[in-house]
Amino acid sequence: MEAIINQIFEIEKKAIEQNIELFDRNFNRIQHELEELGYKIINPLGTIYDERDASIEANILNPSATKITKVLKPVIYKMQNDNYALLQKGIVIVE
Repeated sequence: MEAIINQIFEIEKKAIEQNIELFDRNFNRIQHELEELGYKIINPLGTIYDERDASIEANILNPSATKITKVLKPVIYKMQNDNYALLQKGIVIVE
């Protein structure tokens, strides 16, 4: 399922980059369905990178950089035994 979520994430990212809002409702519906299945998908774009965050792997382009400027893969959690378990670490670029 992570591969499908990553593909959907990539398609949505490309649609946003191209200012294509035609699919917004569809992406929202897919997000809702994934949440109903127990998945939690986090896009950390624009947030401050914290090296203590175990859910993110970062490529830091500048030693003084703190902001996540690109997300290659989102953070994916899955509800298991009434708790969210980390399925995939987010892969990000910090500039």
